[in-house]
Amino acid sequence: MVGCLASVERPDVFKKLILLAPSPRYLNDVGYYGGFDQKDLDQLYGDMKSNFKSWVTGFGPLAVGSDLESSAVQEFSRTFYSMRPDIALSVCKTIFQSDLRATVPLVTVSVHLLQTRNDMAVPFDVANYLLHNLGGWASMDVLNTEGHLPHLSHPNVADCWIGKPGVEV
Repeated sequence: MVGCLASVERPDVFKKLILLAPSPRYLNDVGYYGGFDQKDLDQLYGDMKSNFKSWVTGFGPLAVGSDLESSAVQEFSRTFYSMRPDIALSVCKTIFQSDLRATVPLVTVSVHLLQTRNDMAVPFDVANYLLHNLGGWASMDVLNTEGHLPHLSHPNVADCWIGKPGVEV
């Protein structure tokens, strides 16, 4: 979504954006399903505050879409463990509480969306919302993977296409 903001500010610099599981808003709203209710996010923030290590251990497999022992979950967890818990909480709040839906129609460069089949952080409804509300030409490929981080869980992601890559949906 930062790329979307940048393309609106400087469209002369961008020809195309390729976005992996983007979300303009994670929070559900009237007529918009972003995946989370505020009470769910408040619980997540509380869990982060009360026992950060335990939260990372539980959140890692959900975000990555793999089991706790996978190398992808281990790498994801390692990066979180290296952060100060208060900074991780601040970053999470910034991400999950943001609302960039007003920016979406202002994006006029071509956008190619990559969405996993099942992403706990960005439901398929969000990908469809973007596909139909971006201001320029948009296309989408669905990856036959689970989780929000297919570049970690399936580094050979080209093997995971559903259908033919690059086909407009």
